[in-house]
Amino acid sequence: MDIKDRFKIATVQLNSRLGDVKTNLKRAIDYIGQAVSQGAEIILFPELYLQGYCADQDLTKTSETIPGPTTDVLLGVSKKYNVYIVMGMARKDTGYPHLVYNSSCFIGPDGMVGYYDKIHLGTFHPYREGMYFAPGNLTPVFNTRLGPMSLQICYDVFFPELTRTYAIKGSLVNLVISAAPDAFRISWRIMLQARAIENAVPTVYCNVVGKQKDFKFFGGSMIVSASGAVTSEAKFGEEDMLVSDVDLVEAINIRRQTLLFRDRRPDLYGPLSSAIGSPPPSQITTT
Repeated sequence: MDIKDRFKIATVQLNSRLGDVKTNLKRAIDYIGQAVSQGAEIILFPELYLQGYCADQDLTKTSETIPGPTTDVLLGVSKKYNVYIVMGMARKDTGYPHLVYNSSCFIGPDGMVGYYDKIHLGTFHPYREGMYFAPGNLTPVFNTRLGPMSLQICYDVFFPELTRTYAIKGSLVNLVISAAPDAFRISWRIMLQARAIENAVPTVYCNVVGKQKDFKFFGGSMIVSASGAVTSEAKFGEEDMLVSDVDLVEAINIRRQTLLFRDRRPDLYGPLSSAIGSPPPSQITTT
């Protein structure tokens, strides 16, 4: 598959008006136009941007199908501007058992690329995602004209197994949308750099900014190169749009030079797939 050596990407870190999909969508469309005027070929919006991270009980009323009303509008915008769009939203399933997912929809100029449902739901104080969402079960890698890409949502990054899975499946860019509060400001930079270095995968991070109910989100969206360098970073504590380059040549060269994937030993990693509560493997070695 052909890929571009590098391309421009935009992260649009905004706050949301809780439950007001119409207003949030209008603002997104305005920013898409601005990003395209600066050369962006793909544009990211934060986790649950359409409904707002803290929409809570209102999510049952404001969640939408994919495809659906909002994605239909975004498909038109994507085609108009010839740009890819990644949008955080609550996705509802119309069939049994009628679940709602914390999702990232991926739209391209030629139509719907796909969507990803957040696998790891933050359900520990003060996070309540497991009360409103069902966990996703798929780890898709999406082929685009810019290259193969993967999607993650916030807490997913805490699980390096997922990023490694994407890399093994061929992803060359990992796109992360998030609703991360101030308390995790330092750790996010470290984790994003670590995931990028471990897999030689450029990582693009788009975070919510501002206050929603009891949460205050720090912003700080960033682009991390395949070598782990933060090449561009948005402002902290205020809405901001970042437009910068993603380099795929570096990612491929690092993979060829360091042989990260050749040197894996999956035959020794069995415990990684063991469930909590399973008997631990013996620690006794014999000669």
